[in-house]
Amino acid sequence: MTTPDYSDTHRLFLQALISRRLMTEDAAIQLYAHVSPFDQDDFTDFINTVNDSLSSVELEIRRAQDEATGDKIVALTNTNEQKIAQVATGYSPLELEYFKHLLDAIVMADDELYCISSTAAVNEASKLKNKENKSLQLTKAAAEDLLTRFVHDKWLIKSKTGALSLSTRTLLELQSFLKEAYEEQVQECTLCMEIITKGQRCNVAACAARLHQHCAKTYFENMNNPACPSCRSPWDGKTLIGLAPNVEAPHTIRRR
Repeated sequence: MTTPDYSDTHRLFLQALISRRLMTEDAAIQLYAHVSPFDQDDFTDFINTVNDSLSSVELEIRRAQDEATGDKIVALTNTNEQKIAQVATGYSPLELEYFKHLLDAIVMADDELYCISSTAAVNEASKLKNKENKSLQLTKAAAEDLLTRFVHDKWLIKSKTGALSLSTRTLLELQSFLKEAYEEQVQECTLCMEIITKGQRCNVAACAARLHQHCAKTYFENMNNPACPSCRSPWDGKTLIGLAPNVEAPHTIRRR
């Protein structure tokens, strides 16, 4: 199928996505359907055309699945993933340093929890240091405001119990950085091969199998006796990666 030329229709779609940064694929399709009868192949070509226009400014529309809900996501992402400062624009150097500090605490959380409590996150503000190992001044009140902003800007997710974890946006836009900086800590889903911070893991401690909840649901759907896709041991889905729903994160940060 021939890729269409970039038009006002593409511009309107992109403007809507810029304002939201990320939306469900269903919402993106509804937006597309307002200007053109929906067809899956046409929609894919439509996205490709927008991406062609974005390549020169290091932006790209990517499609993924939300770890927590399994919803298909369409997101506008920065393709220059190596440096956080070039992706998370709009923050001061001090604010970015705090974000990197939280990112480290979340990725390095003990027992593959991949989250920290809001209380622990605020307390971390007093531990910030510059390259010369001098303390940086960030008050707890400023830290609380920043956490609200990180959640609002979809860099972090805050659960009902106050646990902070990595968002779909962060996993998409910073995937190369995360894999390079945390090669030993970042895990991939055994089935879809995308980064996983929420899901299930094999009961066998030595086994590296990790599955997103939505991947596990599809994979085990027709199995009477679910077995690990890697080591074939029984799989009960009760051994988790990430924090169980409605459970509070530890109020102190414990790193692996």
